[in-house]
Formats: sequence, C-alpha cells, structure tokens
Amino acid sequence: MTYWIRAYNHQQYRVADFIRDHGFIDWGMHNHFEVGDIVFLYATAPESRLTFMMEVTATDLSWHESADDSAYFISQQAYDQWVSHREQSRYVRFSLLKELDCKALTFGLLMENGLGGAPRSPRRLMPAVVDYILNHL
Repeated sequence: MTYWIRAYNHQQYRVADFIRDHGFIDWGMHNHFEVGDIVFLYATAPESRLTFMMEVTATDLSWHESADDSAYFISQQAYDQWVSHREQSRYVRFSLLKELDCKALTFGLLMENGLGGAPRSPRRLMPAVVDYILNHL
C-alpha cells in the first residue's frame, strides 16, 4: 500500500460537495495508483490543508465507467478542457474513508513534519509525514 497526497482547486470544481454527495470521486489517472492505496486530498489556498482521507477502490476506469460529475464544475474553462479529452482518459476511483478537520493538517505543519513541498500533482508521501498525519486523525 502506498500513501499519496493529491491537491485540488475548489475554485474550478466542487470536490468536497461531490464527495459528500456520493461518498467517492473519480479522477483522471496519470499515476500508478493501486487498489488499497490511501490518498489524502489537499485543498489549495485559501484552505491549504488536508480535507479527506480516501482509498483507491478502482483503477483504469473508462469515461463510461466513471461518474457523471459535470454538474460540479465551477469553471467553464475547466469543464471545456475536461470534455475535450474525457473519452481518451482513464480514471481512478477514490472512496471516502474520513473527512478531515484538524488544525494539525495544514500546509505549514505538514511541511514541518516531512512534506517535501507544496502539493500540486499527485505524489507519494514519505513515511515521516504519513506517521504525522496518521497520528492526527
């Protein structure tokens, strides 16, 4: 099992609303996620904190197998970009394990405890920061 961090921009897409409404989210798959991996979702500024603990429950989904989330786009530009390549993309499903609301899981404290830089694209987490996060759940 691998621990990941995945940032999201809540000014383009209502990630939190989709997860709360459905209990999962499908995301374009550009990394080598495996079923059982744990993904911490990180809300970018102004929140700048971990918001959800998710588990990878499906990989390599086609667009037709993924959930219709078009109603959750805020940015027309982001929606248009998604539509232009959705049929060629593969998707990964992250299922909700826990919603996070802990002051210890902010960007600054994560950096002090082993996070190697601002989360942008999905990346694996080092053991020190994983231990820190798990101790604050």
